[in-house]
Amino acid sequence: MEQLPYDLHFMHKFNLHKLAGLLIEDNDIASIARVYGIEEKLLGGIEDGFKENLSALAGELKKRVQRIPEEPCVVAAIGDSITSDRESWAKILNELWKDNPDRYVIDCAISGDTTCHIKDRFYSSILNQTFDRAVVFIGTNDCRELDDEAHISNISHEEYMKNMRYFIDTLQGRGKEVVIVTIPYVDSKRLQAYFPDSNQKYSDARIDQANTFLRDLAGEKGTKLADLAAALKEIKGGVLEEDGIHLNSQAQLVLCELLLPLLS
Repeated sequence: MEQLPYDLHFMHKFNLHKLAGLLIEDNDIASIARVYGIEEKLLGGIEDGFKENLSALAGELKKRVQRIPEEPCVVAAIGDSITSDRESWAKILNELWKDNPDRYVIDCAISGDTTCHIKDRFYSSILNQTFDRAVVFIGTNDCRELDDEAHISNISHEEYMKNMRYFIDTLQGRGKEVVIVTIPYVDSKRLQAYFPDSNQKYSDARIDQANTFLRDLAGEKGTKLADLAAALKEIKGGVLEEDGIHLNSQAQLVLCELLLPLLS
């Protein structure tokens, strides 16, 4: 496993094999293991742990919500690693609906993606899918910047706004109902400790700027809004993983609670 850039658990949790554009199904553990150059049994043990947690999270979600929508509906999940996480909101909802073949979430997210990455693959990996609604939860990686005097961000705020408007206009133009999700905060100190060679950070001001735009965009375009950023600020206790950027299980549950009534 020396050739892997990150810990195997991290690699598998966030589906980093998808970065190479490989057409491998999420449940094809044997093929993913071959990509990583490891034994299938080793990866299978990690996968079993994720599945056990998903079952528990779906059970917890059932206790928290008053109604679970069951009407036929396919949801496209458009985003980055916070969505392409084997314990994410998308996977929790699929576990919740596992006995309903007419209602499920398609994971169209790829770890590390910005809106420019999504723009590049918008037709090939999203619009070629068959779905009724889209959850657009993207922008965290756009906001990341170099921790030096230049403070250059991955994507300028102007480009981010342009890309998001394009996504929403195109989806609505094709008759898709859209839910926009605001971006959660990031703990830059924990991020830098976890990725010490990256020299990257986040500014609260840039994330707040993005979220102000997303709230305004939802009003402008008439889409539904899951204001995750606001909801997480109301929670006492940690909502982030050890790396300071990804949502932990409890935060993913909060997002599920926000999304369920919007997807009914």
